Amino acid sequence: MIRHRIAYVLTLICLLLGSVFVGPARAYLATQASDQADKPKKNKADKEKKDKSKNDQASNTDKSAGRAVLWEEPTDIESRDLFNGPDGAEGAPDPKSKFTFIGRSKSGTSEKIEVDDDRGRHWQVKFGAEARPSPSAARIVWAAGYHVDTDYFVKETHIEGRGGFDIWDVRFKRKDDGFKEVGTWSWHLNPFAGTRELQGLKVLMALLNNWDLKEVNNKIVHPSKKSGGDKSEQIYYVSDLGGTLGKTGSPFRKIPGFQSAPAGSKGEPGQYADQVFISGVRNGEVVFNYKGKDPKALGGVTVANARWMGDLLGRLSDKQLSDAFRAGGFTDWEVTTYVRTVRARINELKNLK
Repeated sequence: MIRHRIAYVLTLICLLLGSVFVGPARAYLATQASDQADKPKKNKADKEKKDKSKNDQASNTDKSAGRAVLWEEPTDIESRDLFNGPDGAEGAPDPKSKFTFIGRSKSGTSEKIEVDDDRGRHWQVKFGAEARPSPSAARIVWAAGYHVDTDYFVKETHIEGRGGFDIWDVRFKRKDDGFKEVGTWSWHLNPFAGTRELQGLKVLMALLNNWDLKEVNNKIVHPSKKSGGDKSEQIYYVSDLGGTLGKTGSPFRKIPGFQSAPAGSKGEPGQYADQVFISGVRNGEVVFNYKGKDPKALGGVTVANARWMGDLLGRLSDKQLSDAFRAGGFTDWEVTTYVRTVRARINELKNLK
């Protein structure tokens, strides 16, 4: 009798425990199944929302673009001052001037600060390896008829504020240059697809070994009110040219976890000279020996348009090319190496078959 009662009590306990644990388990499994069933729907909805956002963005860009401008013919290319750039000597920062520290700039990965000079001009000062190649590359891109930032290399100067400090081997970029940023553009989606002008810009990026072809570096600006320019113009250009004039490609990017590592070097004339420029021609299009970010961005360049850019750059003298690299603070040997290599690359473009 006692045994029967004990067995009955144990059975009740088991049943009670089963309802405590099995019930929540079944509810959890049911929730998981429901989530899994809803997940494809959510993913599909998210994808449709993302695609719609992209399309809306592209549509908004087209509607607000006004007159989209990528290139203007450099009719004075043979006489352009590639040492001082588009703003000339008058626009350059004077290292002997008074510069006042305003604050740190949080954009990008390189160390940057904001300063004002004694003429009331606002500058962004960048430290590091991009300080030299950025102004030099910009001079060549500008010489070919494309818009660029107002960049200058400064060997050494003094900054007031925060106790005062000296800086050296830096790039000064004018922030109040008369243009207002209104957006960015993609190599794969823009108003210039298939045009000679866009393909010419791609040739320049390959010629300069610009391995940092990120959309965030592609800016759209229009002239500000004070500039007196045509505000209806939307100027498309490549803003950051610091990842140039070295080699493209890095073995570290093939290691898991290092995909965001730099895809090349900056301002290294020996490495720049050693890298092959053009691998060949396939189906009437030039194949560049490019190993940087987004290699598809440089695709689709026809032989005819590559030759066009080669002929245009061929109008630059060795003196002008030398001035472009002196603008970046490179040594005489480095300048000579760059001029020789760039001239050889220009001739490759001109002689394409």
